[in-house]
Amino acid sequence: MRSPTTVSSSLVVLGAATLALGASLSLGAQETAPARKTPPAPRVSPVQQAPPEPEPPSTQEATPAPRVPSLPPSTALNGHLRAGVVRVVVSGQEWNWQTPWAKQPPWTRPVTGLVVPGRRILCASTAFGNHLLVEVQKLGEDASTPGRVALADPEGPLALVEVDDPDFWAGLEPLPFADPLPREGELSILRWRDSGLLDSYPGSVRQIRAGRHGLSRTHLLTLDVATGADGLGASEVVVADEKVVGLLTGRAGDTWAAIGSPVLESFVADTARGEWRGFPRGGFAWQNLTNPALRESLGLAADETGVRLTRVLPHGTAAGALREGDVILEVDGVSIDPTGRYEHPVYGRMLFALLFSDGRRPGDTLDVKILRGGERMTVTARLRRIQAEADKIPPYVYGHGPDYSVVGGLVFQELTVPYLTTFGDWQRGGPPRLLIAWDREASDPSPESPRIVLLSSVLPDAANLGYEGVRNVIVERVNGRRIGSMDDLREAFSRPEGGYHVVQLLPGLAPERLVLDVEETKASEERIRAAYGVDRLDSETPP
Repeated sequence: MRSPTTVSSSLVVLGAATLALGASLSLGAQETAPARKTPPAPRVSPVQQAPPEPEPPSTQEATPAPRVPSLPPSTALNGHLRAGVVRVVVSGQEWNWQTPWAKQPPWTRPVTGLVVPGRRILCASTAFGNHLLVEVQKLGEDASTPGRVALADPEGPLALVEVDDPDFWAGLEPLPFADPLPREGELSILRWRDSGLLDSYPGSVRQIRAGRHGLSRTHLLTLDVATGADGLGASEVVVADEKVVGLLTGRAGDTWAAIGSPVLESFVADTARGEWRGFPRGGFAWQNLTNPALRESLGLAADETGVRLTRVLPHGTAAGALREGDVILEVDGVSIDPTGRYEHPVYGRMLFALLFSDGRRPGDTLDVKILRGGERMTVTARLRRIQAEADKIPPYVYGHGPDYSVVGGLVFQELTVPYLTTFGDWQRGGPPRLLIAWDREASDPSPESPRIVLLSSVLPDAANLGYEGVRNVIVERVNGRRIGSMDDLREAFSRPEGGYHVVQLLPGLAPERLVLDVEETKASEERIRAAYGVDRLDSETPP
């Protein structure tokens, strides 16, 4: 692969319109890496996930990605495009989920920003979840200006950055959004290098689909871009005919995925009016009805199609309106086929999960035609935003660290996806019992068990002799009390059984019953603080 087309800011200022751009890139490549350039863990695992809204393999024709011709010099050197793209440098720090009282080393990641109306910068990246500092650079200049995050929604993931210094905005202007998205044709992918050069990679439209980005569970209108460029997925700006068509978020197979411009434009407009309410989501799982016997057993007529619900989340849009076992026939008057797809009036066949988010907002209502127990009826569902904190196993945790407690050297915390990611390719190599819990219970809390509490490790001490090897096991009871949250755990440890704390674990490879002496447990606190550098034995203890 040859080098991407590179544009020097000084050449542009001097009007060197004759600069040769002959960078011809072969095409290659979604689903979405965060701001760092490594793709997320694969979805396939020894324990197959049943996501709230499964995304079956695309039935759209998968045509080979053609080679893209060289980017025309007039597009690459257009000052309007240069003035609409900036470089954003984000620094942050993550928690160490294996030692939850500590943090990991700080990190710094560059992402591309899009100038939008109202003197704001739009980015599509997970980097803003636990950010500490935001700096912005413009027009290839070395000078950095402090920025601040005005709003971030991880379900995009999208963030708006504001810069208070009025001098920063001199020479910048917003780029227009394309609507609708182009279904074919050539594209340009723009990003600033730290050297002050503007890279412009050629690409082409591969397909338009419903897709998820970053750590999001919400299906959004997605543009798949074919390009030979590598190392993308950090919010690079994708343009066609000098209009923005998307922001890249990561790789999807042999292509790169971008959040489509209609989604971006709606986000920008709603936030400008102070009306952003988040992305709505259906909150259910379903199965295809391609088998004739299955359709007949459910009472579907020969000319009826749809999908059968297998799970309805208690905190999702479907709760209260739809039930497990319902067959969804239509959503807002649009027929659903046996594979869970519908005919979009502009973009063709799409996964029907998109009907719950495309152009819609939390609080809107949808009429859903269903078959329930042999009876056809129409129910009304009110769209809801599903916060990550509402899931039994949160998919991401931003703004605070793990909820943990160390008792007698036993380290307890809630099971989260950030904890699972400490095992690397966790969907393949994570602890099997935790993967089973994630597969079956991740999005399905109950009033009695809103969370899963984990004995993640043991800090060896005289108080826990013989338990040193116990780790990554689920806690069922403490001192006779059933544990469904860290609050339950703290309350249970405040009420020992006689002179002992009794911890009962989910049956498996680990011991099912651990017993700690109450007095020895109390005496161990200072030893553990000193030996392991644990400033706080409980996350709820004030610093």
